[in-house]
Amino acid sequence: MKTLLSLALLVILTIIGMSAQTASGNTQVSSHTPWTKEDSAAINALALYPDSVRMEIFTACEYPAIIVNVASLQTNSSSAFADLISGYDKTKQEDIWNMSRYPNLISRLVDGGKKSKEAIDTILNDYPAEIHDVALKYGRSEYDLLSKVNDLQNNTNQQFNDIVSSYPPDVQKVFNDLLQLPEVMSLLNDHLSLAVRVGDKYKRDPQWVMHKSDSNAAAQAKINAEQLNDWKQSLQQDSGAQDELKAAANEYATDNGYSQNDVDAPMDSTQADNASVYPYSYWFGYPTWYPYSYWYPYPYWYDWGFYYGPYGNLEVFGFPSFYFTNWYFYSPKHWDRYPHLGSAYIRHYYGPHQYRLNTLSRQVVHNWVQANRPYLPAGFTKNPAVRPNAFKQYGALNEKVMNKDGSVNPQARNQYFANNAAKYPALNSHPQQAQVPAEKQAIDVRQPFTRQPAVVPQRNMPQANQQQQRTQAPRTQQQPSRPRYNYNNIQRAQQYQRSNWEQAQPSNHYSAPQYSAPARSMPSAAPARSMPSAPAGGGGRR
Repeated sequence: MKTLLSLALLVILTIIGMSAQTASGNTQVSSHTPWTKEDSAAINALALYPDSVRMEIFTACEYPAIIVNVASLQTNSSSAFADLISGYDKTKQEDIWNMSRYPNLISRLVDGGKKSKEAIDTILNDYPAEIHDVALKYGRSEYDLLSKVNDLQNNTNQQFNDIVSSYPPDVQKVFNDLLQLPEVMSLLNDHLSLAVRVGDKYKRDPQWVMHKSDSNAAAQAKINAEQLNDWKQSLQQDSGAQDELKAAANEYATDNGYSQNDVDAPMDSTQADNASVYPYSYWFGYPTWYPYSYWYPYPYWYDWGFYYGPYGNLEVFGFPSFYFTNWYFYSPKHWDRYPHLGSAYIRHYYGPHQYRLNTLSRQVVHNWVQANRPYLPAGFTKNPAVRPNAFKQYGALNEKVMNKDGSVNPQARNQYFANNAAKYPALNSHPQQAQVPAEKQAIDVRQPFTRQPAVVPQRNMPQANQQQQRTQAPRTQQQPSRPRYNYNNIQRAQQYQRSNWEQAQPSNHYSAPQYSAPARSMPSAAPARSMPSAPAGGGGRR
């Protein structure tokens, strides 16, 4: 039976060679070059962006020289910025990096000389509350440093203007707009050959490319809606999965530096649907010690895929993010504590639906299954009755043989299991004879770190008031000082693009991760907790 995605692609492919209507009303036969797998991946990966953003990306891809030159400028400016603040401790470095996320904030703090507290407060009325304390602190105590940062910003802007000055005004506007989506600019440069393919197709026939991308966007939107419904069913059909998702989400949020009050704070659908965030400045990048491309500070609830409604009800709006998914599958203690949640993940990605979204989260799940298949029982991916116990017992087994850095010793695990197999009846008793069929390993996925909160945690509230807070009216958030792209939509679009482009042409921007003890450097606003380079159990490329 044809899947919706296959049908959409079939329709797209049949367009090739069909008559195209010209501006004069005459019909001519389009002369498209042969359509390759890479061509499809390159354009289809952009489907989730709003159409206005897609058009700007298509236009930018027509000018690879600008992409390369701007990327070179970014390398220089981000390096100069890192050098400028390198003499400070990581807490202060991260604070200055965060100040750079807010348009014109630093320049307004330094232009005209050092300002009084009252003058700074007036400026901060135009910015979200989350940055007020930091900006007020450094606006006076580090005026000289901020002046140097501002000079670097102005110099970089001038160099950028020099790069694009010889191009038409509409092209200049496109690249100015895309600087506000730094992940997009990075992907275009990291996968330049795919960007060139998109630009070539768009230059030859922009209407045809837009028709193709619009068709795929419509098909993908329908698939996403059905996938979301499938995930909700995964939670509903497993009596323990929903409760475990709540508990795991709570642990994930506190691991990332949030207070219990933040976790319990209610929201409404308007807040969630229209959430926006300021990315790190493209020119200055994100903190150098972050081991993963990380332009947007994710709020904890976005990673969960749900938020708490005004009365404490669970509002599922999407699938848990790649970061949350990796957090779960990284640690054996999570499999042990939340086995029904693990089972829901498997049902979603190996269940009855005929298609699977090509997402980074799916790659995490797929790689975990393939890396640990020798210990998993027959029917693990298809039979929900065997999964929770298998997750729980496999987590307990791995916890027995964990190294001090959180990794698992495979040799010790093999030996321990050989001597104690009776304690783990839900697992495959003969790991040397794997019972879960081997599948092609998905592209390697790079692992995240413990990230800072996207907002300043609220002050601690007495325990007795926490439940009351759930039933109060949803909190309000100060809106950014200028319109932003819808946070949820842009984040899904960027992850979808990254997943598809890295599958079609793995990026050369990052070296292959080394599976060793992780670095201990973490963002200052979160606990100093490390994350390894690969999921426990040997997930990743072999």
